[in-house]
Amino acid sequence: MKELEITIAQVFRKKGRTAMAERDFVFALSLDFGWFNPKDAQKLLEKGLESELLVMDDNKVKPTFDYNDIEIPRGFKPSPEMLQKKSEPKGVFMKMIDEISIAISIPAKDVISQVNSVQDRMSVDIEVAALIVAKNNGVDLSDYFDTVEEEIGKRYRG
Repeated sequence: MKELEITIAQVFRKKGRTAMAERDFVFALSLDFGWFNPKDAQKLLEKGLESELLVMDDNKVKPTFDYNDIEIPRGFKPSPEMLQKKSEPKGVFMKMIDEISIAISIPAKDVISQVNSVQDRMSVDIEVAALIVAKNNGVDLSDYFDTVEEEIGKRYRG
């Protein structure tokens, strides 16, 4: 997954954006960087969404991590094999989103939009923002506290 994370970080860093249209993301991978053909670039986008490194918010692709903190090796180019690797199972963030979505009967994309708003407004990690959205909507996600703490700890410890 590290290679996927580096690839996504490189696209957002070079484009100088925190979010972009799906089409722009695919074009960046295929036309700007020349790393993939458009079909494979679309696969990479889907892989990023499945692995929760990317989310869709207001029809824009947005990373769920701080791409400026990612060290990109000089001359980095993703390997074609990266698209063949199996995606990680659904992570804690998407599990929380699913629970909130079911509990308050709104689509997951709308929950993610709320989470992104909280994250932008409060400058907190995305998992913390999800916990805040849950609390604000009366959804008890206290079972996730330890897992969220562990995820955030891993991210900042390196």
